[in-house]
Amino acid sequence: MTATLNARRDDVPEELKSSVDSLTGMLRAVAAPETTPQDRGAVTESAEALASTLGVIADAGTPGGVRDQLTRLVKQVTAALEAGQEPDVPAEDRSRLFMVSTRTTSALDMIADTDTPQKVRKQLATIVEDLNYAMEHTNGGGETGRTGVTLSASIVYLVDSARPQDGTGSNMTGQQESGSGNQRELLNRSEQTGREMRRASDPDSSQEEQSEARGEMRRQTARMKDEQRKAAAEQESTNAPLGDAAEGCANAIFKIVSERRLSNGLKDLTPQSWDSVGVKDFWKASSDEKSMLDIRAFLRNDRNTHAPFVVADLIVSFADFVRVDELNTDIGGRSAAHCKQSAQYLEDRGVIVGDWGDSDDSE
Repeated sequence: MTATLNARRDDVPEELKSSVDSLTGMLRAVAAPETTPQDRGAVTESAEALASTLGVIADAGTPGGVRDQLTRLVKQVTAALEAGQEPDVPAEDRSRLFMVSTRTTSALDMIADTDTPQKVRKQLATIVEDLNYAMEHTNGGGETGRTGVTLSASIVYLVDSARPQDGTGSNMTGQQESGSGNQRELLNRSEQTGREMRRASDPDSSQEEQSEARGEMRRQTARMKDEQRKAAAEQESTNAPLGDAAEGCANAIFKIVSERRLSNGLKDLTPQSWDSVGVKDFWKASSDEKSMLDIRAFLRNDRNTHAPFVVADLIVSFADFVRVDELNTDIGGRSAAHCKQSAQYLEDRGVIVGDWGDSDDSE
């Protein structure tokens, strides 16, 4: 990845060379053995998306307006990632910042795509820029940082809606311009939430101005969540088998939910050898068969390990500490649908899965 970035450096405008250097330095930093796999993966995934965007910026065929948009976004996302690497940032806030920035980079292809309607491209770019600005200036912490997770779920919904179920091609041409009213409202509410997040975290604003912005941020977030719930209700089932659905669900929860909550919520399932050392990072689930998942964890002694978990036990435990509304407004997109589908499979077999299995997404 560093080689790709170094190659891109020669082709990009002078104002982006320092961003490329920063990304290269971050990749070297997260290669340290004490870095959690989730954080390393998030920074690497973001760097890959940004490297691809740098290629679009360097392409002579890219329209000037799109190039300018993408240039601003590369600089802002890079600045947010840099803020997360400051040594005094708490681990939970750092992971949140990295995760949110990674989610925002998933929208860069849509923003770069000239088939994306201009209004949608502009709104998405504004959301990505404002959200990363807020995460940079809060280091991913506090109420504003936590709101960033919810706003980033809107990006997940919007990107997933533009991508066919098989993940190939683009479903975007003209769709958003004439698409559902709910989708347009989700864009509008998300843009307004991002604007207030930016105001609330602006270091040049007075305390009174920041307080006023936080109040408006809460109001806009509540309205945005209503639109996210509608987006969740409109989603089609993924039709994935139980093992695949549970894998997608678990990996999303491992990214979004804090390690503290995960450790407490899964304490009855984790092997004793993990408990004696402590888990630093639940980071990956793999489906070996429909009834079991292989879970990889990074322990507090900085060692990787893995163990089999029964799918039914894992999904039931998730549902005990992750409410269905959190699936709709923090997890979002197909990952949330995977969680609900896993629960439905289990409920069809007589396993009670909290409020996941009987959810009608209307709360």
